[in-house]
Amino acid sequence: MQKHRDILHQVTRLTIAMIICVGIMLGIYALLGIFTRSVLVGAVVGLLLSIGNFVSLSITVSNALDHAARDNDPQRAQLSIQTSSVIRLLVLAAIYILLFRAKLCDPIAALLPLLLAQGVLKLVEFFRNDKEGGGAAL
Repeated sequence: MQKHRDILHQVTRLTIAMIICVGIMLGIYALLGIFTRSVLVGAVVGLLLSIGNFVSLSITVSNALDHAARDNDPQRAQLSIQTSSVIRLLVLAAIYILLFRAKLCDPIAALLPLLLAQGVLKLVEFFRNDKEGGGAAL
């Protein structure tokens, strides 16, 4: 049960930080005078895909670690995580290709949240409380 709570906390932190980042991104689009419905759709789709990607990653890693501990087979866990990474990448690529070919959203606005998620994850981890097992000790 603790495992699910930890994943939920991480997803909640990422979601809040990503909403703030996407809001700033949309504000920049508005300041530049290029904010359109296509940009808004792209930002929302990118936000949802980046969060979904993180949830999938978290669940996969958690399950792989559980299986590795239970079966005492770390190579299988590593293979499972690597396979999941490839599958997630292919699914994301397919979704983005379909969206861009159908011209449903702005490509840059759709891809930026996925790229921003990497930086947000590093920041969230950096500012995480020491009592949770990580974070910066100053």
